[in-house]
This record gives sequence, C-alpha cells and structure tokens, in this order.
Amino acid sequence: MKKIFYKLIIAVFFLVCVIAFSNTVFAGLDNLVVETAPVARFKGSWYEIGRQVGKTYPEYVIEFGRIMNMVLFFAGPGSGWTPQAYYDEIEDIIPQSVKDHMQGMAIGLTEAIPLSYDMAWNIVLTQNFATELLNMESNMSSIPDATAFEIRGCTGFAVSSDAGTFLGHNTDAMDGNGDNISVIMYWEPDNGDNAYMTMDPPGWADVAYALNGNGIAITMNAGSPNVDAQIGLPINFMIRNVMEHAATLEDAVSYFQDFLASGENFGTSGALVHIVDFNDSSMAKIQVRSGEIDVTYGQDSQYGITYIGSTNHYVGQFNPNPDYYSESSFERYDRLLELIDQTETFDLDACWSILSDTKSGEPSVTTISMFGSGSATQFSTVFTAEGFYYTMGPPHAYIAEYGQPSFVSYKELSTTNLSSFTATPKSRKVILNWKTAAADDIAGFNLYRSEAQNGNFDQINDSLIQVKGASSDETTYTFTDTPLQNRKRYYYKLEVTDINKGSIMHGTICATPRLIYMFKSAE
Repeated sequence: MKKIFYKLIIAVFFLVCVIAFSNTVFAGLDNLVVETAPVARFKGSWYEIGRQVGKTYPEYVIEFGRIMNMVLFFAGPGSGWTPQAYYDEIEDIIPQSVKDHMQGMAIGLTEAIPLSYDMAWNIVLTQNFATELLNMESNMSSIPDATAFEIRGCTGFAVSSDAGTFLGHNTDAMDGNGDNISVIMYWEPDNGDNAYMTMDPPGWADVAYALNGNGIAITMNAGSPNVDAQIGLPINFMIRNVMEHAATLEDAVSYFQDFLASGENFGTSGALVHIVDFNDSSMAKIQVRSGEIDVTYGQDSQYGITYIGSTNHYVGQFNPNPDYYSESSFERYDRLLELIDQTETFDLDACWSILSDTKSGEPSVTTISMFGSGSATQFSTVFTAEGFYYTMGPPHAYIAEYGQPSFVSYKELSTTNLSSFTATPKSRKVILNWKTAAADDIAGFNLYRSEAQNGNFDQINDSLIQVKGASSDETTYTFTDTPLQNRKRYYYKLEVTDINKGSIMHGTICATPRLIYMFKSAE
C-alpha cells in the first residue's frame, strides 16, 4: 500500500510537470539534442567561481531549483526535512570549497536577477540537497524503491586496450524545462586546489563527471539499494574533493576510504563511482553506501580488454538485498557487459557504439541510450587524457543528427583568454558583458543571437567589435541588444577571433527580458 501511494504521488507530480512545463522532455528529442553544450571558464577563489557561475547561468539555476522544490513538495521526506535542515545537520563535514561555491552562486544570482539573497540561497541549497532528501524516508529505514518512471538512470564504464584508455558515461535524468541545461565548466581555483573541467547542470556545486589537470577522471551512477541509509556527506561532494586534490588513482580511492575510517559516513544517495588515472591507464570501481564501500580494479574481457562497468544497482556481495530488482538497471547492465565482452577492438568508436546502443530497436528506459517514460539521456561523455567527447541528448539521436560527438580540449579550455561572458536581462533588452584576461592574440569579437537553443544564430553586431586597451590588461566589454520582446528567452554566443587559432565560439548563455526589470535594477 505504501509503495502504491508513493507511486501515486510521483504520478501526480509528473502530471503537474507536464502541465506546468509544456516543453519538457515529454515533448520530444528536440529539447535534448543540441549540437554544442555551453562552455565556460571560471577562475579565482571558490566563492568567486560560484559567483560567476550564478551570474552566467542564472535562468538555468533558478528554473532547476524551482523544479526541484516542486519535486520535494510532492515526493520529499516531510517531517521538517528541508534543504537547509540537511545542510545544517552536516555543515561541519562539508568541504569548504563547496560552502564557498554555494554562497558565491547565491550572490551571483542576486546580481543577475532581481531577487533576495535568502531566496537565491534556498534555490542553491534545494538543487544541491534535493537528491539526498528524495532518497530518504521520514524514518530513514531505507531509500524509496525505483519508481514506475525509472528516474534512476545512468550507464558507465571504463576500458583500457591497445587503442587507448577511455571513461564513458550516459547521464540519464528528467529534464525540467525546454532546454538541455547541461553545461561544461572549467574551474580554476587560486587556493592551490587542482583545476578541472566538469559537466552538469550549473546550479550544482557538487561534481559527478570531471577530469582534472593531473589526468584523473571520474563519473558516478546512482546506486541501489542503499538500505539503512544515514544522514551524511553527499557522495558528489566527496567526488569534488577527489577532483580538487587527487593526483593518482591511489589518492582518489583513499579519500573515500579515509573518510569512512575517520568515523564519518556518506549520505542517503548510494552511488557507483568509476575512476580512471590516464597516466598509467589504471581504473577502479567504488560501490558506495552510507557506511561502506567496495573497491574493485577492473577485469579482463575475452579479448584481454581491462574494464569496469555499472548501471544503478550494486553487484556481488556488496548488494545487501538479493531480492532487489529494477528492470531498467538490470537490463542495461546485462547489455553493457554483453557489448563490452564481444568488442574485440576497443577504440573511441567502440565506446560510442556502446553508449548509442538501443538493442537495434526503439530506445526506452531499458536501453543504454535512453528515451521514454519521462526519462532520457541528457548528455553522454567519453573522457580521454586530452579532454572529452560529448553529445547533448541521447547519443543515438545526436550522432544520427550530427554525425559524430563534439570534443572539448582540456588544454584549450584551460588557456582561453575569455574569462567571463554574461547576459543580464532588462525590459525589452539584454545587456551582454564579457571580460578578457589578455588580448594578445585576439583580433576582435562578434555576437550572435537565436530565439531557440538549437536554432539559427544571427550576428547582431554590424562590424567586428575591436579589442580595446593594452593587450595584456584584463578588459571588460559591454553590448546592449535591443529592442527585444519581453517574456521571450534569447540565446547568445560570443565569437572570439583569434589571430593564431581562427574563430572560437563561446556560450551559449540565455536571458529573458521582463517588464519588471525596468523597475528593479540588477547591475
């Protein structure tokens, strides 16, 4: 009876979502399959990095936060458990970089959009702790079972062969608005922590998919069943800690082990974590529950390829409930192992063949490239030592549309001269600002606008915007796009014409002019 009631609540929630967000994932693949992801570099203190993220992607952060608030209203644990209450409970063990990042993000939101700090802080907290709250019951006896909508997705694997070492992942989830809000960010802190690139919705201060400057890459899947779950550190915060400090696979694994050995525990969201050290092609899979972990270091296929792989359930002796079953997770896992074992030559194409697999039929919640029943692959990644390849949306659909995945070079992203690019909405106009750390190699800039995330972008400046100031100085540029229509979202890209590299496109960022912004300043 309890499970039926829980599923009924979830069903009501999804019905409300369909009504409230008519252009959600239910509308089709067009919302998800976008040619390129937004890409940005953020540098400074962790507070300043968070602030810049909030200023750059305010609409995505706010919308996702509001959606998660709705989810918590319908499916949260109740009993006074709010995002703030969970934060207060574990504040002493949250890494300082996470706290600074979240506080900075809240400030950035208030600078971009007219809203109070308290409201902005609640938005940031909600999306960073909603998963923990959704995975707990009021008595904390266990996490809820997988729902009828199979919203616990994701498929990941790592392989090493003569053709190279790769870390692949499909990230599956609900999409809460008309855009695919996955973004690629490069975070470069000035406190001595490792710099790294990550991909996820920008409102999350945690990390799930990342590559750092030491050649350590990591991905994670939700893991079930995390029975006897406890209030504790969200696993994604530990993944972030690994990215900021690990230089070897041994380092990365030890952070998980040492945390539990210190007497602390992880939170309500179980996980399966994949880690690769591209320096020596070593790899590890860590199965994580609140108070226990299990580490394995790869096995060989019939063709001698070393691999690890997971979907969303624990395997072997680490599974505390042998009766646990989720059709989506079990079928995807069996298919993953089948494809890995039958692949004789494991190169980049083989990785994408697996991530794009739909069993030669229609994609569903039981296929590796997922689409259906309210869940879909939001983005896919294949990490290499040089950076990562990605698709926006289910890879089978993306590759059919664009031919091959996109690529982001770690080196190029870490050395770009563009330090920020933001769009501030006003009434009937959008103010575009961008900043260059240096302009030695820059010839000028062009701005492009579209009325759809995946639409045609038209140039809005009449002629090349010239570089100003000394070439070695940090310089800020401003462009006002007007007249525009209120309550319509506009998308922008910035083209930096580089003397040596040709043209480099940055963005996409978005903004929605509104009448109220004429009366309230957000400078």
